Amino acid sequence: MQCAMRRDIAGGSVRTTSYIPQEFAKVGRVLRLKDDNVGWVDGWVVEFVGDEIVEGDQLPDSHKAIKNHRKSTGDSTPRLRA
Repeated sequence: MQCAMRRDIAGGSVRTTSYIPQEFAKVGRVLRLKDDNVGWVDGWVVEFVGDEIVEGDQLPDSHKAIKNHRKSTGDSTPRLRA
């Protein structure tokens, strides 16, 4: 399920939206999420749970979406130096 989450940090908070398994998608639940850069990060609080249940094979592929965006906008084209 798609969930909006918040984690308190020094001087404020950060927010993220992510698909998580339904068993963990409960408002108020505190989770540990994996960050590609630093590993597992504790303290993410579920603030909102979406209505639609999405199976694992139907999850959006963000890497594919970014690649398609770059192709369609020309962002993947090498820059010319002046």
